[in-house]
Amino acid sequence: MKKFILNLLILISCSSFGKTETETDTINNWQLYKDNKLIFKSNEVENDNQSILIKGDDNFKLLKFDMFYDFFGDKTLKRMEFIVDDKIVQTFSVENPARNSFIFYKIELSELISKYSNKIIHLKYYDKIYPNGIFVCNIKFIK
Repeated sequence: MKKFILNLLILISCSSFGKTETETDTINNWQLYKDNKLIFKSNEVENDNQSILIKGDDNFKLLKFDMFYDFFGDKTLKRMEFIVDDKIVQTFSVENPARNSFIFYKIELSELISKYSNKIIHLKYYDKIYPNGIFVCNIKFIK
């Protein structure tokens, strides 16, 4: 009987040790920078629809998006869709560790800035944790 109970305990502990799903009670949050200046931050709970105004003719080099996970740091394929009037107008993809920044250089955004100036652009982010995407913010390039 003792041997049976010992084997049962070993089986239970091994089966729960081998679980691959991560359960967490943390809130994922994100930040958007213009060069090194923080221009927006939010999370899954406080995700609002305010628009970030960015002067299109400002002398900035890049926009940098950071997603923060407490539990996930693996290499992942990241994708950001820029959406105007429910239409995807530009998409960027990069594969790197989850904690690394997702960078959009102004030169890569130049057509978007000129063509969609003064229009609200929704940013939708995808990775291994968000395979269906999550809307992270709205930006508006102004003149």
